[in-house]
Amino acid sequence: MIRSAAIEDAPRLAEIHITSWQAAYAELLPAEFLDGLSAERATRTEQWQDWLSTDSPKRSVLVVVDDEDVVGFAHLGPSGDKDLKPNEVGELYAMYLDPGRYRQGWGSALMTAVFDELRASGFSDASLWVMTGNASARAFYEQAGWEADGAETDQCLGITMPAVRYRAKL
Repeated sequence: MIRSAAIEDAPRLAEIHITSWQAAYAELLPAEFLDGLSAERATRTEQWQDWLSTDSPKRSVLVVVDDEDVVGFAHLGPSGDKDLKPNEVGELYAMYLDPGRYRQGWGSALMTAVFDELRASGFSDASLWVMTGNASARAFYEQAGWEADGAETDQCLGITMPAVRYRAKL
């Protein structure tokens, strides 16, 4: 089941955010940095509580739920890129799954819901940024219909790390 996130989901979203980074970026980011994320659980929970309690037009957080357990999330809204029109292009800011749930269809189901939500919000196109070296995520996005559009940056997720932008027609 996929639903909108609730404020009560904040601790689980923080947990997934941290553990997914630790799993997905193990080969891309320093171990010391990733290990240090565990100490940020309370801070990340507060961030999620703030995001979930703030009403922002066309922004949403979707969660995918197995039985009663939130196993992943997607955070989306208007594009923040200066070269894209935020009233036309929606952005997938973040999408993460519990590492124990990788490759079980949860991500694909969540991606379908992301496209549906972006369309329902009135966007005609979508964008996302992914670390250039994250081959697994890039393959997942490409399989879901995203294509690299040639835009690159050396900042991704607030870290100095090469990234490439992907786009999709909705």
